[in-house]
Amino acid sequence: MKQLILFSTLLIIIGCSPTNTSQESEKKLTNQIVLIFNTPVQNGFYEIPGGGGRTQKRNANGDEIQFLDDNMIEQLLHLNIGAESDTVIVKSKRDLVEIRLMYKGVDELKYLFQNGDSVVFNYSGIKPIARILNRQEDYTVTNFSLVERDSIALDEYTAMHITEMPALLYYRARDMEKEEYMSFIKNIDIKSLKNIPTEIEREYTILEALKAEEKISNEQFQYRLQNIYFQLLYLQASPLNKKGEENSKFTSLKAATQDLENRFPDIRTKRGDSLLYNSAYASFFHNSTSIEFSSKVSQYEYKTETAGGRITNYPQAYDSVQVSSQLTAIEKKKLQFAYIKKLFQDAGYFPIEKRWEYLNKFKNDYQDSAMVDFLVKKFNIKFKIDDDLELVDKAGKVTSLEALITSHKGKVLYIDYWASWCGPCINEMPSSKQLQKDLASENIVYIYLSSDRTDRPWQKTMERLELNEGLHFRIDNAGYTTKMEELNIPSIPRYMIYDTKGKLVNNNAPRPSQSKVLKAELMKYIETSK
Repeated sequence: MKQLILFSTLLIIIGCSPTNTSQESEKKLTNQIVLIFNTPVQNGFYEIPGGGGRTQKRNANGDEIQFLDDNMIEQLLHLNIGAESDTVIVKSKRDLVEIRLMYKGVDELKYLFQNGDSVVFNYSGIKPIARILNRQEDYTVTNFSLVERDSIALDEYTAMHITEMPALLYYRARDMEKEEYMSFIKNIDIKSLKNIPTEIEREYTILEALKAEEKISNEQFQYRLQNIYFQLLYLQASPLNKKGEENSKFTSLKAATQDLENRFPDIRTKRGDSLLYNSAYASFFHNSTSIEFSSKVSQYEYKTETAGGRITNYPQAYDSVQVSSQLTAIEKKKLQFAYIKKLFQDAGYFPIEKRWEYLNKFKNDYQDSAMVDFLVKKFNIKFKIDDDLELVDKAGKVTSLEALITSHKGKVLYIDYWASWCGPCINEMPSSKQLQKDLASENIVYIYLSSDRTDRPWQKTMERLELNEGLHFRIDNAGYTTKMEELNIPSIPRYMIYDTKGKLVNNNAPRPSQSKVLKAELMKYIETSK
């Protein structure tokens, strides 16, 4: 891996265990941070004002608080959206902990709190405004991420955020003619790149003023500079630049990075393991290294009857990291943990035995029970292989796919394989509701099988989408049954039709939005049963 020139002042700040030695200092370390939210507002799911119904979603189920625990595991904590008040405890032995709140669906606000802090959040509209109760800290210091967006950004998102995700602004062009639309899309990048130096200069001005007035600690000052620096490096390490080709975009980003390095020379130094506790660095590190290691391994090709594609061969990438001589042991573990997570996230593309093999390999390589236990819980990992789908309904009653099909013989079944995290699946739901209304008098049963690994996101999404019609089940063993492989479902959404005799007659049926062709297909089996 190419040598990384990074910013390590936070080696002392975010990654270290408590270093105070006096009894008085030790008493202040409660190994937790208390977050109090008054009438919390949903930010993991966001409907853009004036966006014509366009939404942005990272998490619509209330898991909106993010932090890296002391085992270097990314944790999502639940926020009781709409409650009068909700208190969340963040457990950590570190002196300083970065806590992030989801914002506007795809954004995140970053806070740096001390061990033992109690913090209250009050909302102004959707904006969470933090105030530390046990010590005094300037509003701008505590809420710097919000200040960035409200007072520094030249658009509704920061220029670096728009540069990373130009699609954030595509909704503005929804009513444009094709030529005007293409011109608008092209100019998003140009404008955001032009705005980056201006916005960064505004950040410098505010930070330096706070430092001159002694309102900001050196740790907070360096932390905010670090976020700027690593965002710039992250964008330069983007997969869009994986061939190392120079273009105006990356020339502009490199110029902004060079200006920051000239202004704050101490920002250039070697990387260190403790920097992995900072999300800006962690994103840059994972992005740059994943590009490198992915280029060293083959791509795993998959194919269904109607589609196909390629994804990184995660087992090979895991092995490639293992033999690297340019990574520390902690860096290796972080990267290999990420590849194991991807292996289970994309479970449909890899055999069950292969997933088990690499989970056991990770367990043996590191003896890290916290990370292994996290994976087992997160992915509902089962160490057995079933022949059929195990289905759990909303009340917790268990059945199987075979039993479900048998119980509805005499009716045509339209089965929808989906999940709460699947955007294309969610987009089909309005059409699915309409389909049921249009064919309400026909002998059809609509069955929805979710591959969510736990109940809460599945049930919360059904509530939000008002999915009250049809039969709903969660597949409790989606990644651990030969039935999924037999049905050939590497990805979702997927739709299937069973005839009145319980025979699978179409294992890749039209989507609900393909209304005309789907209705004809369904009616074909209705007619043959008469």
